[in-house]
Amino acid sequence: MKGTFQNSSSFTQLCLLALIVFLCAIVATGVSAVYMLLTDNPTGPDSMRIMLFLQNSILFILSPVIAQHFLWEAPFKEALQFRSPHLRIVLLGCLTIMVSSPFVDILNTWNQGLHLPESLHSIEQWMIESERQAEVLTQQILNVSTWQGFIMNILVVAILAGVGEELLFRGVLQKIFIRWTGNIHAGILITAIIFSAIHLQFFGFIPRFVLGALLGYLFVWSRNLWVPIIAHALNNALVVIFTPNTFNEGNSIIQAVEHTDNSTGFAITSIILTAICLYGMRKYYLSSAN
Repeated sequence: MKGTFQNSSSFTQLCLLALIVFLCAIVATGVSAVYMLLTDNPTGPDSMRIMLFLQNSILFILSPVIAQHFLWEAPFKEALQFRSPHLRIVLLGCLTIMVSSPFVDILNTWNQGLHLPESLHSIEQWMIESERQAEVLTQQILNVSTWQGFIMNILVVAILAGVGEELLFRGVLQKIFIRWTGNIHAGILITAIIFSAIHLQFFGFIPRFVLGALLGYLFVWSRNLWVPIIAHALNNALVVIFTPNTFNEGNSIIQAVEHTDNSTGFAITSIILTAICLYGMRKYYLSSAN
């Protein structure tokens, strides 16, 4: 059964992945429903974190693990490019995400100010309401008052999400699209679009797309899935650490940047530094190919 669909068309591989994800989503929904019936406080923050853990483990970790078994004959580590990463490349990947944050944050602010034409007002209202519900859920999870809740957020929101989403999107889906299009850049950008769209947060679509593209290039140019996983986990960990809540008042430096009048300067500096980091990553990619 290993690698049964390796020589199938990319469309067939994509359909297989979609089927596996769909079946895992059903299982995840069922497991979450059972947990809600068994727990005393299904709407409490800790219960929500546990449900998020169960859903993400099944949907974003189990589904790509199953999919790679049928898609490629190579062993698990080779198929998903799990290699021992060079520390320098890991640090460069993390630095790329960190220096891109000001630009991504500015994009997020700009994206939230976009409005649809008046003829699509009802759709925009639905999008706003969906965004509001997602924000309420996010704040319920991130708003912690104990070290236990904080550590759970790091594990679930940062580490688990970093591992799971990179396994599915960069480890499996991006490889299928690169093969289908025959173009690395097209495969990365298409995957980044799907990565952003699947979060169903319309007013954060553009910054999440940029993040997905950066992670895609980190994967391709590092030739190692650990690099985008660690970078993704770091990005989410920073969100957990610096989100103002009852446990943490937030980061005064980030708040100062968000309210500065020199946002254009921060954006340009961020773009330049990100480009330098990506250049270093691509230089490593080219040198390792020789």
